[in-house]
Amino acid sequence: MADSVRWLRIDFDKCIKAGECYYNHPELFRRTDSGYPALRIRRAATPAQFREAQEAMEVCPSRAISYEDDSTD
Repeated sequence: MADSVRWLRIDFDKCIKAGECYYNHPELFRRTDSGYPALRIRRAATPAQFREAQEAMEVCPSRAISYEDDSTD
């Protein structure tokens, strides 16, 4: 379904480098040398990726992870 593709975003102004995203969801995130997360994928397109992205948003203590509809780009 085309409208189910989402762009993942990390707000580095909010990020406190807690690491919950890359520890719990290494399929979507990795840790950089500076300790910040980086996206392994930019688009959550499958049901599993959607679920992982939603869980990452929920466990992020600073609420720095979000996604946006393709239509907003």
